Amino acid sequence: MGLSLNIDISATSFFKPVTVVQFVLEFLNLRDASRPLTDRDRVKIKKALRGVRVETNHQEDQIRRYKITGITPVPMSQLIFPIDERGTRMSVVQYFMQRYNYNLQYTSWPCLQSGSDARPVYLPMEACKIVEGQRYSKKLNDKQVTNILRATCQRPQQREQSIREMVLHNKYAEDKFAQEFGINVCSDLVSVPARVLPPPMLRYHDSGKEKTCAPSVGLWNMINKVLVI
Repeated sequence: MGLSLNIDISATSFFKPVTVVQFVLEFLNLRDASRPLTDRDRVKIKKALRGVRVETNHQEDQIRRYKITGITPVPMSQLIFPIDERGTRMSVVQYFMQRYNYNLQYTSWPCLQSGSDARPVYLPMEACKIVEGQRYSKKLNDKQVTNILRATCQRPQQREQSIREMVLHNKYAEDKFAQEFGINVCSDLVSVPARVLPPPMLRYHDSGKEKTCAPSVGLWNMINKVLVI
């Protein structure tokens, strides 16, 4: 058969590229952002967003990206930091208004924190959006597992069709590097010799009416059968 290209379909979960406020509302199942977050909520958000990259949206002409390292222990309305070497201090709310003319609304929520504890960078949640294309590596809840299984479960014919469409989309035959080495990638799947193995005979307890059973297409029932105890 020679060289072969193995293509298959895999699936995993990703963060939705939404604003951090929207993520928090969905993650904590909240209706709006009017109420302050509890310490328990803050811990949950910290675990969920630690290591996630976000981009700021309060400056249209300059988008910066940061990696979240934590969540501030106090609400944004109480968060004050030094702004110069003379020790002048200013709140995050005042700083965004004076520097960017940006009126922060969700001041009862904590800020995202980037950088180190010695030199933290405070990011209001409403001014940040989750960067697209980040894999969600943490444990999924039951609802998320059900949704991803429902979305990825395909019949063999559907899976084959998806693979064929992927090959056509990637246009391997037009790849310049493949052409340079005289490699021609066929768009058809390879046929390989195969055989169907006979199903094993199942044996149950002698006290049942039926002591053996031959599965059919991977199916059988337990009527008149007794398990060995």
